[in-house]
Amino acid sequence: MSSKSFILIVILLLTSLSYSQNLKYPQEDFYNRNIELPIDHFNPEEGTFTLYYQLSSNFDFNKPTIFFFQDSQQNYGEPGKVDDLAKSYQFYESFNVVRYQHRGRKYSYIETKNEDGTVNWEKVYRVLPSKQVVEDIERVRQDLFSKNPDTKIFLYGRSGGGYLIQEYLAKYSNNVERAFIRCAPNPLIMEKLGYIESKHFINSLNAINPELQSKLKKIIDRETVPKLELLWLLLRLGYEHQDPGPFQAIVINELYENNKDTYTSYINKGGFSYSQLKENKTLYEQMGAGIYLRAIECDGVYLLGPEPDYIDPIYYCYRDLSSSVFRLIEEKRIPPPTYPSLDKFREIETEVFYLAGKNDHMSPYQIGIELGKFIKNYVLFIAEDNHMMIKHKDCLPLLRNAFFKFGIGSKQLQDARNSLQCEEWKPE
Repeated sequence: MSSKSFILIVILLLTSLSYSQNLKYPQEDFYNRNIELPIDHFNPEEGTFTLYYQLSSNFDFNKPTIFFFQDSQQNYGEPGKVDDLAKSYQFYESFNVVRYQHRGRKYSYIETKNEDGTVNWEKVYRVLPSKQVVEDIERVRQDLFSKNPDTKIFLYGRSGGGYLIQEYLAKYSNNVERAFIRCAPNPLIMEKLGYIESKHFINSLNAINPELQSKLKKIIDRETVPKLELLWLLLRLGYEHQDPGPFQAIVINELYENNKDTYTSYINKGGFSYSQLKENKTLYEQMGAGIYLRAIECDGVYLLGPEPDYIDPIYYCYRDLSSSVFRLIEEKRIPPPTYPSLDKFREIETEVFYLAGKNDHMSPYQIGIELGKFIKNYVLFIAEDNHMMIKHKDCLPLLRNAFFKFGIGSKQLQDARNSLQCEEWKPE
């Protein structure tokens, strides 16, 4: 080997080492931990990456431990701020809280770009999906409780994080004592129910005026405003209101008359513009490319199916947002996603509390009813609320803490359910 070749190799190695060190969380101690994990748990020969996780400052191995689940579309606070997270969720001091940084993000970084800077979507699909995250979480549990490997943990997750809990339970339920799932999807149950979430928008419009659907089609056909911009706005209104129909009707009726005032006022607010979301490079850098996978993982059976014969913002917006991955699946360059069998849940002994919203437009309460048919130790609470649980912010900590501390069947949990802060709705 020539001296020049040797020097070049040394430079490359030092550059690689520096790059790796810069991606680690700068503080490493009992509470802030970096662990080496396989880039691909199902092909360990590909190498490793460093994943960051943090323990709450009250951590004590004698206390029960809550793992706070987040999926690729979720981000709960800054790295190193797990105490702020525990405080905002009002977890009892008697609980430890553990939060991991999702693979693919700043301190759990995995390179998924090609040499020319373009995204390698085949690699994204292979190394950043939820099935890899499930393995990451289990490795974190093993690392944390290496001296007591049979330690069981508690799980908390909402929406896509709640489905990630279901994915984890399907494989590692023996390691979980209790799991609190809030407003979470399940693609197999959604298919079984006939994708009722996809009809929520049209049903809301029809309840006000059946002519609104034809007006919306006219607006889209004549391109009064960009189609996806409008549909995203109308979808987001479901997060803002218990009954979004009247607010959606105002936007549609005005646009039908070529009045863009209300539409424009929403677009100028944060969170209502689809184009701003899609072009947000800062968000991409913060969340990682995995952000574009979760729609397929949570609703892929529907999204990979035929186009509905009604207008559904979920279908059109999420198909477009994750179009790079959908294209690979439809070209058969990557396989479609697979989902844990519902029969897997019949085997679990974990206590599960499912919190649903009567007015949830993304994860209808019927999912919670169906899931309970497969899990033996199960409690369902349907709140008079929507996906965001806007009305139940004071109820949520009561339910969470009573369930985690005392469990299913306890008087304390029943008292929380009956409290003035919690408004339970029961189907007839």
